[in-house]
Amino acid sequence: MEEKTGGAQVVMSQPSYVQSQNPNNTTNVIVVEQNGFWSTGLFGCFGDLGSCLAATFCLPCYRCYLADKVGENMCMPCCVCPPNDLIVLRMKIRTMNNIQGGAISDCCASYWCPCCAATQISREWDSGH
Repeated sequence: MEEKTGGAQVVMSQPSYVQSQNPNNTTNVIVVEQNGFWSTGLFGCFGDLGSCLAATFCLPCYRCYLADKVGENMCMPCCVCPPNDLIVLRMKIRTMNNIQGGAISDCCASYWCPCCAATQISREWDSGH
């Protein structure tokens, strides 16, 4: 979030930095402002009862459906050991939507609450597309 005050620009949130190298051996720094939040909480799965039931009773199938839904190969969950597939999908959605968080929160949510994490990814995708 930025505020303009008389020509000066005040940054209201902590940015993260991404560095990349280009062929000319110069470094590009890209500032990514992360001030967003998930549109629904991790345990908001009852807001979408169909996804909640599908994830609860057939999580392997739901993971394949979810990977395809967000633009990944639907076989990705079969090739990546669970819950790593959900961690990757959460990171993708967080990055795309500038949602605060990190790898540890993605790992914890995906490992301890895989059904809730999967439905949260689905709800976030639906709210942004």
